[in-house]
Amino acid sequence: MPLRIRTAGIEVEVKMKAVGNEIMVPRPEIQMRRIDTGDLLEKVRVVADRRFLWIGHGKELATETRLIDPETGKQVPSSEALEILSHYNYRLVDSKGNVVDEKELGELIEYYYVDEKGEEHVVRPFERTQLLDVPPENWVPSTVVDEFVITAVYELYTDKKLDMVKLWELAEKMLKEDKVGVTTYSHGRGFISYYAFLCPIIVNGKFGWLLKLTDTKMRFDHLMEIPAKIPIPVKQAPTLERLPPVQLIVATAKKKKQQQTS
Repeated sequence: MPLRIRTAGIEVEVKMKAVGNEIMVPRPEIQMRRIDTGDLLEKVRVVADRRFLWIGHGKELATETRLIDPETGKQVPSSEALEILSHYNYRLVDSKGNVVDEKELGELIEYYYVDEKGEEHVVRPFERTQLLDVPPENWVPSTVVDEFVITAVYELYTDKKLDMVKLWELAEKMLKEDKVGVTTYSHGRGFISYYAFLCPIIVNGKFGWLLKLTDTKMRFDHLMEIPAKIPIPVKQAPTLERLPPVQLIVATAKKKKQQQTS
């Protein structure tokens, strides 16, 4: 069935295609090893709770080394059972399968990745962002957000009256200019950094700030030519080059140490 758009003035038939996307930050495969021994480490998911359902019978099977019908005690073939993983935990294991205490090893764990040329790069996880720094040049038209896939949205607020006034004054100014702030954000404990859009809103007579996170830019393959000159100005989103550069997915441990010691 074709899809149609109907408004008070037009009714047209349109085609529908999923919007493509492009990851804006590299995500190399991060590996781990012990600095002192060079032994490889791997974080794996370990079954913490699981159950089996007997297909076609609706019974939950008792599990030992065999699958047993709990009512008759007869063995049930594994081909007739559906394994359900209810919970799992993460465990760090070494190359021999021994469970390793990640906190106990601490600084003895080294993170690295191998690039397309086969060269190793030692890296370290991002620290959690503590400061959202948005200089004046990083306030851009709100249409910029339309080009990205938003992966998470957070409310930013304060209970301090003085800070509330400051936030409102900034929100009022940016709402009038129809602008949002652009910076970067990381949750820490990992190797992903995001574009962060700082967006003022007004809802039901009250104001607020939203922090919208994304690492994915939409790719539009079916934009249409404007058929005639537009009599009124239309806000154009700036090109990606005008945005502040997103922090590289990993920063080398060597560079980090140099900055800390300088």
